[in-house]
Amino acid sequence: MGADCIINNLHFHVMQVDKLFGEGVEQFPIEQADKQLFFKTSLKHKAEGEIDMFNCGVRFGELVGWPLRTLLLSPHIEDDNTELEDAQEALAHAAGVVLNHLIEANIPHNILVADEGMTLYIIPRKFDMLIENVQFFTSFESLCGFVKFKNEQAYQTMDWAQVSEALSSQVSMGAEEFNLLKSTIVNKFMSEYQGEWIGGPSAEAA
Repeated sequence: MGADCIINNLHFHVMQVDKLFGEGVEQFPIEQADKQLFFKTSLKHKAEGEIDMFNCGVRFGELVGWPLRTLLLSPHIEDDNTELEDAQEALAHAAGVVLNHLIEANIPHNILVADEGMTLYIIPRKFDMLIENVQFFTSFESLCGFVKFKNEQAYQTMDWAQVSEALSSQVSMGAEEFNLLKSTIVNKFMSEYQGEWIGGPSAEAA
């Protein structure tokens, strides 16, 4: 299941989560983690005369308390008049900017598309070949909380605390690198669009 998702290529998996976890459970554990907003942009151009292509903004957040440092992208819907298509187009554009940067910077990552396509969890991570002595597969479902163990003994003996520690120390992007990634992404958007840091290095609206 999941083809292990550790090879450096692009492929998608569509999963019926209620059948994966059992009746009544429709989310990966990662979706239940606490979230913290750090940036939002209206996707309105700073330069006068530029034509604005999007009618919806985008919010950027991160997870709090999850073992892997994770980016969170979702539409910034300010009123009930926002069309679903506008929100999806804005999110797709923002995601493209972020993912193109990760690819150009040679940063491996996994993505979870949730909330019927309205929320993206982007997990920058270490290359799998650099991960040692981990008793579970570091594919996307393990990173999202549905852990696939490599053998029966690991399944029987490991608990979530041990898995969480291994994800944090062996798989997750480091804190300094993650903060640099956030700053780089924000600067990319701020160089072209109106936006605002939320509790970050600069809370000045532009």
